[in-house]
Amino acid sequence: MTDDYGETFRDAYALLHGGHGDEPDDTSARRAGEGLEDYLARSRAEAVGATRKRLLGATPPPGVEKAHRLLIDLLQKAAIGDEALAQQVAAYQCGNFHESVAHSERLHELVAESARLDRELITELRGLPQEVAEALGI
Repeated sequence: MTDDYGETFRDAYALLHGGHGDEPDDTSARRAGEGLEDYLARSRAEAVGATRKRLLGATPPPGVEKAHRLLIDLLQKAAIGDEALAQQVAAYQCGNFHESVAHSERLHELVAESARLDRELITELRGLPQEVAEALGI
């Protein structure tokens, strides 16, 4: 069970921090007539949602509960941040500059909160006993 959980945890962490490197891209294909901006937003939302769902369905091993919760919170912030960014861009493109600035300010708050949570997660991971970190493959 720890192997499966470790893979789920590592996948979620990698999604938030730049991917897996050499592993194949499993992003859904761009739909006919779908604009690049819409495709990027949709595929990211699908990836974040699916990964968060996997993590919510997983039971962390003893000692990893706080890191588990922080990672779920970070995935939620990523989804909300992606939505705020899309709203900001749409408002800007429509010439609604006041609305665009409001979305931009909300996005700034989300990014700041995500950075705080990420620092907390990293601190938590560094504090895991070596045998727990090794069992998870982190």
